[in-house]
Amino acid sequence: MGTQSQGPRFSSRLAFIVATAGSAIGLGNVWSFTYVAGINGGAGFILVYLLALAFIATPVFIAELLLGRLGRASPVTALKSLAAEAGSRLPWHWVAWVGLVATIMVLSFYSVIAGQIMAYGYQALFGGMTDWSVDAIRAFDSEFKSSPAGPLLWSAIFCATTATIVAAGVQGGIERASKLMMPALFVMLLGMVIYAMINGAFARALDFLFGFNDMTFGSKLFLDAVGQAFFTIGVGVGGIMIMGSYMGRDVHLPKAAGTVVIMDLSVALLAGLAIFPLLFASGMDPAVGPGLVFVTLPVVFTQIPAGAIVAFVFFLLLTFAALTSSIVLLSPTTAKLEEWGVRRPVAAWTMAFIVLVLSSLTILSFSSWKEFYPLAFLGLDGHTWFDLIREGVNNIILPLGGLSFALMVGWCLPKARVAETLSLDQGALFHLLYALIRYIVPIAIAALFLSAILGG
Repeated sequence: MGTQSQGPRFSSRLAFIVATAGSAIGLGNVWSFTYVAGINGGAGFILVYLLALAFIATPVFIAELLLGRLGRASPVTALKSLAAEAGSRLPWHWVAWVGLVATIMVLSFYSVIAGQIMAYGYQALFGGMTDWSVDAIRAFDSEFKSSPAGPLLWSAIFCATTATIVAAGVQGGIERASKLMMPALFVMLLGMVIYAMINGAFARALDFLFGFNDMTFGSKLFLDAVGQAFFTIGVGVGGIMIMGSYMGRDVHLPKAAGTVVIMDLSVALLAGLAIFPLLFASGMDPAVGPGLVFVTLPVVFTQIPAGAIVAFVFFLLLTFAALTSSIVLLSPTTAKLEEWGVRRPVAAWTMAFIVLVLSSLTILSFSSWKEFYPLAFLGLDGHTWFDLIREGVNNIILPLGGLSFALMVGWCLPKARVAETLSLDQGALFHLLYALIRYIVPIAIAALFLSAILGG
């Protein structure tokens, strides 16, 4: 395994944890988590989400980190070499190829959402929205999306920022940016929660999120919860594998993974506690969908004390969350181009440009193509390009990618090698984790897909 001694590394255990937490913490924790929780009725979704995070997504997170630590290369090269060493004839590396495509597809809509967040933050910084009416905010949102020029410009700014950080390398770019943005993100989020406790309907929000009563369950809720758990911590497409490849030898993988998952979960729940009290205090419906942070919350910000300041802090928080994830999503394809002899800055900027071109599908989905449903003939009427990309990645590619990583660790790699890489003796903790990866994750994901197909 000569590859294990090669390649860039994070400078310390803390740097690895902060950067990996940054990769996991993103728009999935604030934008996606809050609106999906709102649509699915709060507490029932939260309960399934917590179970999915603990027993499905976290074992996959550990499996993906483990594959990265062993492979020390881009996901495609790592899986190909590990399969060859294990004597497997199955084409495991094709999973990584699908993952590479998925990272670009995720970024193609991620950059549009992040670009709009930056545009709203810019408006808030210069006093925009302060005295606006509900109709004015809705008109601004509609006008912003109606012409592709504005969204494309802000998406380009976001892509350029991401490329600049990735081009600077592991320690000089990803690590340095994460060390700056992650503490700032937590401070801003805690400040917003305290503000919501003082000015919002906090007790009602607590009941909505954690009052486990009147819960309704169905296959869609379960699939949404598992997809959200995967999206929240970013597993299933190879980004976490890249972080594992940068992991130093002094990092205890299970402990580091547990710390990252707890940090990630904390941000998601804190986001709910920051947003839902303000929504309920203003009489807003939490089940408004993806427009939650672009229409509903700006309306709330006009009605609360120091709303302009709160709005700017909130959109800055979201921008930092988006960037810490986007730099890791851009890293796997950048690493693959590097292996083909392309210099890292050129690779990063090339992939960012491809992302920007593909982002036009999402941008048009919000404007002239908002009633264009490309796969209506397959029964997916009502699904725009944006819907197809987001739901396809969240609910299909991420779980299937996670399933593949779990199968490779649980059934392809030697058990002793897995235990050694995890720095665990073959005691109770190892056997529990190994059973989750080998049996529970595959069975749970297969059952969810079967349930979704049968429409149960």
